[in-house]
Amino acid sequence: MMFKGSKGPLAVASNLTTSLLKARIDGTATPFLEHRHRGWELGLPAYIERTAELAKPPIIIAVGGGKGGVGKSLVSANLAVRMAGNGVRVLAIDLDIGGANLHTYFGISAPAHNLADAIVYGRRTVPEVILPSGVHGVSLIAGGGEEAWGGANGIHEGTLRKLFQAIFSLKQMGLADLVILDLGAGTHRHTLDFFAAAHLGLMTVLPEPTSIENAYLFLKTSLFRMIENVGDNIGLPEVAGITRRHLLSSDGGGRGRGGYTDKLRFVAQEHPAFIQQVGLAMASRTLGIAINQVRGQKDIDVGKSMELIGERYFGFQTRYCGYLNYDEAAWKSLRNRRLLVVDFPHSVLSKRFTELARVMLSNLGY
Repeated sequence: MMFKGSKGPLAVASNLTTSLLKARIDGTATPFLEHRHRGWELGLPAYIERTAELAKPPIIIAVGGGKGGVGKSLVSANLAVRMAGNGVRVLAIDLDIGGANLHTYFGISAPAHNLADAIVYGRRTVPEVILPSGVHGVSLIAGGGEEAWGGANGIHEGTLRKLFQAIFSLKQMGLADLVILDLGAGTHRHTLDFFAAAHLGLMTVLPEPTSIENAYLFLKTSLFRMIENVGDNIGLPEVAGITRRHLLSSDGGGRGRGGYTDKLRFVAQEHPAFIQQVGLAMASRTLGIAINQVRGQKDIDVGKSMELIGERYFGFQTRYCGYLNYDEAAWKSLRNRRLLVVDFPHSVLSKRFTELARVMLSNLGY
């Protein structure tokens, strides 16, 4: 989180970033993500139980973006393969409630068991619903239908608590080092909570106005949810409410180029300790940007602009992780029911996935 020109509590983000980079350079014994853990935990929903598993979770990547049809499942599946190629045990989980299709990208038809069987119905354990992908080091869990998760009423917090507990336990159970969460479209609260649980939340965006607008809406709602989570976790929900109201106001510091960061700086004058904790929570997770279906330099530059806005306007620690070229190999591989990086390993798009995985792992300390 970068508050340009900030002092005192607002400087916590840049100070934390500096210490993280220093830890990587000087070979500090404490693993990279452990430096982030306290802040990461601050940003989690308060209903998540603080158990021993939460202390040592797997690395979590959430692939979202707000708008449907931007390639989230394509990215999730092929990133899983490329990351496993670096010696990481990867488990991809389909959390697109109501539109689960991640298994199709792996060439799997109608899985016999899915996530709902383990979390909602209790008919299977989590290990029993994990499917082999056919690629060494990669496994997946298929999603369930919307009706299993509560339909239009959304997912009950008790169910979400069980789901997060299962995700956080995967590393200690020896099932995964890294988990990729393939999220659904929209800004449903459970989607925001999945995104908040990620050490790196990757937004997949098309270089077109509607997709970019939806991405910024997703960032706004994610920021508000993060502030709410911090308020609940440290027992200051009323200050979180004050902060939210100020962010929504049309006057104040947010009218300048600094956007929400200016408004947070204004709130910090009255509530410095609270904004410090918000800064720590945001600095302890990375917002990644990936631009999909790129056709030229102008499309590539969209990612650079979004990185700047993500940092200066919203306050997230943002990284432009890479772009994916428009390539007919994407729909051809899906039609063939094969992974793109397996079906077309020498395509430009396949090489882009390799680079995207490399950059993301580097940002996570690999």
